[in-house]
Amino acid sequence: MDVDDDAGPFRLRIFAFVALVLFGALFTRLWYLQGIEAEAFQAEAESLVLRQVFEEAPRGRILDRNGRVIVDNKVVDVVTIDKAVLEEMTEDEQLEMFRRLATAISRSGRLTKLESIVDEVTRAQYGRFDVVPVAVDVDPSLLVYLGERPGAFPGVAVASRTVRSYPFGPLAAHLLGYVGPVTLAELQSANARIDADDPGAKTYQLSDEIGKTGVERVFEDVLRGVPGVRYLEVDNRGEVIRERYEYNSAPIPGADLYLTIDVDLQALTEERLAAQLATVRGRSADAGEPDFVGAAGCAMATDPRNGDLLAMASFPTYDPRDFVNGISFAEFELLTSPDNNAPILNRCIQGTYAPGSTFKVITGLAAEEAGLLGPDSIIPEAVNAAPGRLEDTGTYFFSRCRDDFEAADTCEFGSTYRGPPRTVGLAEAISVSSDVFFYKLAGEGFSQLPRGPEGDEWIQAKAREFGLGTGTGIQLPYERSGAIPDRAYFDLLAEQGVFLRDGSQWFPGDTINLSIGQGELLVTPAQLTNAYATIGNGGFLHQINVAHRIVHPMVDGERPPDTTFGPRVLRDLEIPADDLAQIEEGLEGVLTHPGGTARTVFAGFPNGLWTVAGKTGTAEVNGKADTSVFAAYGPTNRAEPEIAVTAVLEESGFGASAAAPLVRSILEPIALDEVPRARTFDEIDRLAFEQVSETAETAETAADGGGDE
Repeated sequence: MDVDDDAGPFRLRIFAFVALVLFGALFTRLWYLQGIEAEAFQAEAESLVLRQVFEEAPRGRILDRNGRVIVDNKVVDVVTIDKAVLEEMTEDEQLEMFRRLATAISRSGRLTKLESIVDEVTRAQYGRFDVVPVAVDVDPSLLVYLGERPGAFPGVAVASRTVRSYPFGPLAAHLLGYVGPVTLAELQSANARIDADDPGAKTYQLSDEIGKTGVERVFEDVLRGVPGVRYLEVDNRGEVIRERYEYNSAPIPGADLYLTIDVDLQALTEERLAAQLATVRGRSADAGEPDFVGAAGCAMATDPRNGDLLAMASFPTYDPRDFVNGISFAEFELLTSPDNNAPILNRCIQGTYAPGSTFKVITGLAAEEAGLLGPDSIIPEAVNAAPGRLEDTGTYFFSRCRDDFEAADTCEFGSTYRGPPRTVGLAEAISVSSDVFFYKLAGEGFSQLPRGPEGDEWIQAKAREFGLGTGTGIQLPYERSGAIPDRAYFDLLAEQGVFLRDGSQWFPGDTINLSIGQGELLVTPAQLTNAYATIGNGGFLHQINVAHRIVHPMVDGERPPDTTFGPRVLRDLEIPADDLAQIEEGLEGVLTHPGGTARTVFAGFPNGLWTVAGKTGTAEVNGKADTSVFAAYGPTNRAEPEIAVTAVLEESGFGASAAAPLVRSILEPIALDEVPRARTFDEIDRLAFEQVSETAETAETAADGGGDE
């Protein structure tokens, strides 16, 4: 009994002792961790940082108005070099590895030089830990070759990447533009416009691409997607400890951009422009005249009803596919060199030309508005054969020269007309392109008015109403404004040292030359097309529109509504219907009047089915063959014209001999609803395969005796 009575306190003491030991050990550990190793743990925690790795999102596609894809994306294999690995190698080891890599890539089918790899790796845009692409779109077999030799190619890998692809090849190159590596200035400018706290911000990294020209540039914010982000936990040596998947975000593709162009009409326009220039180059000039160079030009079309661009072709052209794998400085110089006719130049918006006689419609409308052609005209009876009509003898002598004692050779204005004297009104003067008719309007009419936009600068004021002398507002970069010469323009260029005389020396001869689209007047083909579209639609000047609609990507399972682009009327010129009717009668007469300057060219055209109103123009260029111009719209025999077309061919001769045939070759398939379907490279390959298979099958059937017994 005594033993049992003592057992309870004893066990309790044992339990208390064990508990004391355990708690002592626990407190000791806590003291060790917080007191002894706390600083070490804190230092380690501070040395671990999250590194963001950005994944560029696929750009949005570019399609035509009917949904046919013009610019797409494709996944290609890219050879990359990890710069962090290079830091562990000597310079000689790096060069030797680069040499082996250049040889391997070249043997796989993509010629690559050692210098190009060195240039890429040493670009300032890449940081110490960046992975640098050195060869794009390589053969997949290279993946196996490099993978089997990691010791020979340290830091080298083959990764997948999305790049631009062009199903129709170089079609619409000037309109589409191209993408290229973002520069430091572009990156800083783009990121400055972005809210960094916005999770949907389309931020840029130096290894990203950005639209450089064309709609790729103007619609960069639309086409660019939201980059994906991976979060890597790295130590102070840059080594990855783990990936923090919980923070990662997937890339969101850019929006699809539907253009207003019709890819079939675009292909037709490009093909006919190149063919017509080739025809021009095959012609011989008259003895003593400059050769027909025919090396460059533009042809474009818009819809007069809403200002939509339907086709835009500039020649020579380039291939945006050349930029996918990077382009050398020497190659880029060839694209921009004037000696090579600067293929990258979009002549439809960047080329400026004297419009020649196509400008006479502007002078005619100004004369109507100024009252120079009515019964109360200020033009003296000596040169006014009848109300609204003037006599054309082929030569005009400015009447005031006799009074002002000006030199005779600056007072006489000749023309190409060599027939008997004729009396023409406005419509007929346009049809037969009478220079003398417009000389007299300018010399005996406008020049006699007081100074100013409602006086002797009335023609210039009318030209500006039609959008000449300023950009059309087309959604493309680098559009030029052209020039409308007047006293203020002369003052400006005299101040800049370009002109030797200022506005105080604006003479009647300047107005006379301006009346037929010569002198210092310069327009772009886009401006001229828009002006004729404005005449065709009754006087509504539209902003030329390139974008049809934007289809946004899905975000969180929902797709935002499409963004659409409607017509944008810049101004209603409020042209009296009678004035427009006379102009259109004259333009239709260009193709149908016995003396119409394009009557021969349009012989046989289905004009009764689809009536065309057009005007030839021939602009003189010092020391070179004339610039050939033709502007038109149609059909005029339906409720509304559906298309306005302009062709401008440099150093190609008369408007009737080069530009007019080109415009006919574009309009006739439209009139007959026979515009051929443009085919992608894949469609062409498939068609060729089917034809070969069909031929082989036919030959096999013939060898078997034709099949029937």
